[in-house]
Amino acid sequence: SNLVSTVDCLKAKLTTWETAYANAIESAQAELDAHGRTGVPDVIVFFTDGAANTGPTYSPYNVAPKNVYRTQPCHQGITSAAASKAKGTIIYSIGYAVTDGGSTGGCRNGDTNNAESPSITPDTTLRSIATVPSNYLTTPSASQLQSIYATIAQDLSKGSSSLVDENVH
Repeated sequence: SNLVSTVDCLKAKLTTWETAYANAIESAQAELDAHGRTGVPDVIVFFTDGAANTGPTYSPYNVAPKNVYRTQPCHQGITSAAASKAKGTIIYSIGYAVTDGGSTGGCRNGDTNNAESPSITPDTTLRSIATVPSNYLTTPSASQLQSIYATIAQDLSKGSSSLVDENVH
C-alpha cells in the first residue's frame, strides 16, 4: 500500500543526517493549492539547517533512468521551487548554519554519497530556491532567527499579502 511504502522509506539513521529539499517544497505548494486563501499571495518560507543529500526511496520517485530527487537533491530542490514560483508563489529560503562543506557535507548524491553532479553548493541552491536573491537569508546562529523572521514579515506586510499572527487578539 502507499501508506506502508511511505512509512518504510522513513528509516532512522544515527550516524548521518539527511536533508531533502524538493519534497518539502512540493508538499508546501500542494497545501497552498488545496487550502490557500483567494486573493492572498501564496508564500513558502523554506528553512533548512543542512545541504540536500537525499530524496525519497519510494515510488514514483525511485524510477529509471535516474532518480534525480536522490542523485541531484539540490538541483531538484531548485526545479521544485521553480514550479512553485511559476504558479506565483513567493519563496523565502533560510539557511541556518549551512556551509558549503564542513559539517553539512555539501550537496550530495543520496545514492553514492559523492558530491552532486554537476557540482552545486548549498548557498547557491538556497539562493536559487528563493524567488529573488534577496529572499535568501542566512545565519550562523539561532540568535538571529527571530530577526530573520521579522524581516520576512516586514517584507510581506509591504505588499498585498496578509500575514496572520494567531497570537494577536
